[in-house]
Amino acid sequence: MPALASSPRMVGRHTELAALLEAYDDGVGAVPRTVVVRGEAGVGKTRLVQEFLALVTGDPLGARPDDAPVIAFGQCVDLGPIGAAFGPVRRVLRDLHAAVGTDALREAAGSAAAIASLAALVPGIADESPEADEPAGEFAEAIEVLLERLSQRRHVVVVLEDLQWADAATMALLKTLASTLRGRHLTIVATYRSDDIDRFHPLRPLLAELDRTRSVVRVEVAPLSPDEVAEQVAQLVGGRDPRFVDALAERSGGIPFLVEELVDLGDRALPDTLRELVLARYARLGDDAQQTVRTMAAGGMHVDDDVLAAVTALDEEALDHAVRAAIDTRVILADGAGYRFRHALTREAVEGEMLPSERVRVHRRYAEHLRDHGGDSPDAASAAAEHWLAARDLTAAFDATVAALEQSKSRFSPATSAKLAERLTELWGQVPDAETRAGTTLPELHLAAAQSWHDLGEAERSLRSANEGLAVCPDDPITRAALLRQRFVQTYNAEHRGSGEDLKKAASLLEGIDAPRARILLSRVLTNIALEEHGADAAEHAARAIALAQEAGDDAALAVALTVEAWRIAGDEDDEVRALAPLERAVTLRLDPAMRAYAGSALTGMLLRVGRFDEAAVVGAQHYEDVARAGIARGSGSGLAYALGAALFATGRPEAARRYAQRARRLMRNPLHGASIVRMLASHLTWDDRDAERAELLLAERATIEDSRRRFPDKRGWWAVERAEALLTLRGASAEPASDVIAGVLADLFDIADSDTGTHSGRRYAVVTAALLTLAPDRPVDAELRNRLAATIETWPDHAAADAHAEFVRALLVDADGAGPERRIAAWRSLVDGPADDLLAVWHRHLARCRLALALLDAGERDAAAALLAEVRAAASGDGAARVGRWAAELTAHARLAPAAEAEQVSEDGVIARLTPRELQVLELVAEGLTNPQIGQRLFISPKTASVHVSAILAKIGAANRAEAAALYAASASASTSA
Repeated sequence: MPALASSPRMVGRHTELAALLEAYDDGVGAVPRTVVVRGEAGVGKTRLVQEFLALVTGDPLGARPDDAPVIAFGQCVDLGPIGAAFGPVRRVLRDLHAAVGTDALREAAGSAAAIASLAALVPGIADESPEADEPAGEFAEAIEVLLERLSQRRHVVVVLEDLQWADAATMALLKTLASTLRGRHLTIVATYRSDDIDRFHPLRPLLAELDRTRSVVRVEVAPLSPDEVAEQVAQLVGGRDPRFVDALAERSGGIPFLVEELVDLGDRALPDTLRELVLARYARLGDDAQQTVRTMAAGGMHVDDDVLAAVTALDEEALDHAVRAAIDTRVILADGAGYRFRHALTREAVEGEMLPSERVRVHRRYAEHLRDHGGDSPDAASAAAEHWLAARDLTAAFDATVAALEQSKSRFSPATSAKLAERLTELWGQVPDAETRAGTTLPELHLAAAQSWHDLGEAERSLRSANEGLAVCPDDPITRAALLRQRFVQTYNAEHRGSGEDLKKAASLLEGIDAPRARILLSRVLTNIALEEHGADAAEHAARAIALAQEAGDDAALAVALTVEAWRIAGDEDDEVRALAPLERAVTLRLDPAMRAYAGSALTGMLLRVGRFDEAAVVGAQHYEDVARAGIARGSGSGLAYALGAALFATGRPEAARRYAQRARRLMRNPLHGASIVRMLASHLTWDDRDAERAELLLAERATIEDSRRRFPDKRGWWAVERAEALLTLRGASAEPASDVIAGVLADLFDIADSDTGTHSGRRYAVVTAALLTLAPDRPVDAELRNRLAATIETWPDHAAADAHAEFVRALLVDADGAGPERRIAAWRSLVDGPADDLLAVWHRHLARCRLALALLDAGERDAAAALLAEVRAAASGDGAARVGRWAAELTAHARLAPAAEAEQVSEDGVIARLTPRELQVLELVAEGLTNPQIGQRLFISPKTASVHVSAILAKIGAANRAEAAALYAASASASTSA
């Protein structure tokens, strides 16, 4: 009986399949996962994925419910080392389109700009109405948004096969999807051949990045065991001698594909080499069929029937017979409108059978066919370039690469553009009239590659391209100046330092050149110089940059120059209020969406610095809506989302603030910026009295925090503000930490205050935090510390935001100086009732009212104190300042300000009622006598998290230990039952 082509049932792989199914279940539960499946060629990666898909899409009753997963499949194709931008992603999008329809796909795209972008990859979704003249956004961002939004309603499963052949744009997209995408019901499965990945393979950096990503699941597909090989052989052809099976297991190495090929040999002698084994089926074909299969091999894994007919030397009838023979022998399979090899190993072995002259001839035919019939397909342009290279026609390969580069630029694929530009630089010296053919110069190509690598955040590769461009650019002053500036920027990005000499040389090259391009570039160079300098020189360079941009009529360069001037005024002159004017001018210019977002983000941030939080929230929201509508939120919206989150927290809108902060966290890839968002969220959780959630956040983001501290050691102290806020009580630092801990935090706060880095408003906030930590009524204060705080605020500039913080510190100093109640009331009343109150963050406003209430109580004005504290208690929790609300409630209870019934509730029920639902669960288990590990097991949390919850509960209810906490809980429960 002839052997079956493949096993009817998958052998083994139970653990690997379980990992895939677990990742799928996570997706069902709204936890997105990426699974990377690796294994050597022929080991069964595709079969494993097929079995997985069959399980998640099948239904034993034959029904397909409306909530069935949407499966989208993208096969990476070997189109050479560069490939066509987003090749497999284009196939994924077409599957999604077919599965959900045009209307659902357009809705999920979210904006006209995203639809315009996707229309180039998915014909048929563009709006055909005359009004649809929306410029396209960025392709990668449009794809990310589509998957994120589509997976809100449907479970989307994306499969990318054979990543070892993925193009640069697809690899960059997968990196983003795996590390930052937060679709709800999304599962991504990617496979690659591990034996193809040496240390120089372009996939290797992506794999290293994925290894550091917590949401990525890794599945290793190992060879079959001898028992599993025996099971596979029994499925293919029964009744084999066990000795034959043992020999076959050893010879195949447990690779299922090789097992099938060995079984197919039947009684024929075993080949001497693996290559001969893979070619055994091919060797049984006739001459025409072998020629046809070799021609197919030059075209890739899949070749359409019409293409094969055009490039083969056989007539129509002979070709039909040849193809039929190859299918019958199971060398190839029918696949849609064409044919594909049964396995990549077979294609590679068959391609190796081609004679050199045959290889040149066949690849030329493919290239000519693609040139004449490929149209504007990006796959065709990239494939044509690779075929011309294989045909050894370097001039034609150069021309095809130029065409592919133009298509890549139109599709905004910087990764592919950079590699295509580098390909042209390699071919440049081997092609006549290269400059005429390319329409550019060799140095400009290197500059284009450097700019593309810069867009991708690849500072080192951008720096290398800039240096290579400088090596071949002796006599073009404008391009050389642009390369020098690029080298400065990339050196700064890669090494956190830049050579001012490069900028000076660039400026000297551009001086005296009257061309608009030279004036615009000189403006940009001068803005870089202004950022590196201080004082009169920085002011002069910034002013000249503005003037040059205005003369050239370039609004983008003018917006950059105005933004840099604003930063100079805020930094050098410590006048953040006056810095608003150039930014307000910048956002009125005619700018593209990305540059408008740049200026808008700077304006939002400056409004935050001057305490105009409500205005910052409005401006930030407007500009964020603009970038979302333009389809560039991921590229340009992260800074806006961060600033908008900060403004909303400060104005007391915590729910909206958290949404934007979490969005910024997903979008930001710079570890310093990511750590800043974590710090902002941790600070919010502290003020909102959610200590356990803060601890969980810091634990979950530990890698981001440590990476930031390692890469930016000069920024380590900026965590001092967040640490200090976590130690605060209404009357300064809590008594729990040791004095050396407080001293260390204070030292870090004063380091921030005295630092030359960061913003002036940030330094002032650090001083306010230090004062809150140390200054309170009836609390001893170190005279040197007190005098240092008093002296520091006297150096602050005379504008409203600085005055507000200075007035806050002065009121704290009055408290600490032991002044009488009347003087303390006057100090706090001036702050609370005056204009400064509107310039403080909401938590500081509530805290100021609590301090005023303390003074009122000491003066015997109990009714006024009670009214003020009631106001704080009513508003603080909703404003995201629940900790201050708790302090107000505790002060109310301690001073017995409320009526008897209310006081009882505050003093007994109240301390319990203020706990979060999770804390109530933990307290109930504490009352049962459970330990932290037992609580963790009961609530499915770690013992460490349980411990954090217990500590937070003890602090909130004023219990000295677990026994006291249990007693308070029992009393509260008893009172509730009696009531």
